Amino acid sequence: MNLFIANRYLLTHMRQTLVCIAGVVISIVMFIAMLSMMRGLTDKFIIETVESGGHIIVHDEPRETRSQILERVETSPTAVLLLEGDKPREQVRKIKNPVGLLHTILRIPGVIDAAPTVNGDAVITFGTRTYPIMLIGCEPGRQTTVTTIGKNLTHGSFDRLKTTANGVVLGRGVALTLGVKLDDSLTLSSNTGGQLFAKVVGIFDTGVTPVDYGRGYVELTAAQTLLDRKNIINEIVVRTEDYNRAEQIAASIERVGGYKTEGWKEANANFLKIFAVQTVITYIITAALMVVAAFGVLNILIMAVLERVNDIAILKSFGYSRADVTRIYLLQGVAIAIIGGVLGLGAAKVAVEVLRRIPVKLEGLVRAEGLLMSDTPDTYIVAILMSSVIVLVAAVYPARRAAKYDPVTVIRGAH
Repeated sequence: MNLFIANRYLLTHMRQTLVCIAGVVISIVMFIAMLSMMRGLTDKFIIETVESGGHIIVHDEPRETRSQILERVETSPTAVLLLEGDKPREQVRKIKNPVGLLHTILRIPGVIDAAPTVNGDAVITFGTRTYPIMLIGCEPGRQTTVTTIGKNLTHGSFDRLKTTANGVVLGRGVALTLGVKLDDSLTLSSNTGGQLFAKVVGIFDTGVTPVDYGRGYVELTAAQTLLDRKNIINEIVVRTEDYNRAEQIAASIERVGGYKTEGWKEANANFLKIFAVQTVITYIITAALMVVAAFGVLNILIMAVLERVNDIAILKSFGYSRADVTRIYLLQGVAIAIIGGVLGLGAAKVAVEVLRRIPVKLEGLVRAEGLLMSDTPDTYIVAILMSSVIVLVAAVYPARRAAKYDPVTVIRGAH
């Protein structure tokens, strides 16, 4: 009977009920659409960056610089050591015994493959134009197993690095800035005085601006010659079975090899912090929209209580308890939450699909043809739970207020 009366009240004032439901629907649509957009941007950046650059990078330096002289003098872990007047010695940074370390890494559970690289800064000269890039020397066959760079080529082939003397693969942004096309010849110069006359054998497009506008690939020995790093390996790129476990595996590699080893999260920590802040802001804004919708429900239910004071008195005179009256108004809140939630989820799905198909060109941190939307099931679950809780909380006060009315006082007109 309580459910029947609650439904009757909702249907009697259909306009007010529809306003409440519309508020819930709009708040859910905004929550899911905004969160999906933020997640789409984050997922695009993470996936493309991780897959094109490797899950784990082993660097050619220890995580902490230690003084062997001081450690020989004082071995106590609590001692404070200070060395004055020292003159740093010029050292060539490299990974010692890279072949042995590669074999060790490949034996670690969860590792699919690893590839040696040498990298450094270089300047491309094409005609009268110059452009600085990060040049990566690699073994083409292994590089395409630890990254997806070979699949990201829009022109040429990554395998041509093996068959073309002094071939180079450039990012789309680099090629666009210089006006370079496939099979064009250019000059690569390093800060050590090295020079390489190269031929463009491929152009890749990852969709991540820092990668596409700042990276180039050449064959390993060519890079070692250009950068004056003969037989030197200064990074090892590692691919894992699950990139979500990259940090754990990186810690294992660092314990074994002794070199600073970064998982993709550590390597991209600054960008991930920005995304985390944006996500928090999105939650705050969308939660505020839901609170506004809840105030609408609260206001309308309070008005409904004031309009039905006599009805409440009659119900109580027939034996309805305060708990029964409370349930009637809480059931109205439940009905609004359920109907608004279901309609909101459906409308949100439609909105996400519509936004995904809008032909908008995006080029900032990432590049995409259209809005990036990532609507995972947990987004819908969080939206429906948040809206339901907020609406039900808003319905509590009107329900308790309705239950307090005394039928005798109402009939006497003293309420």
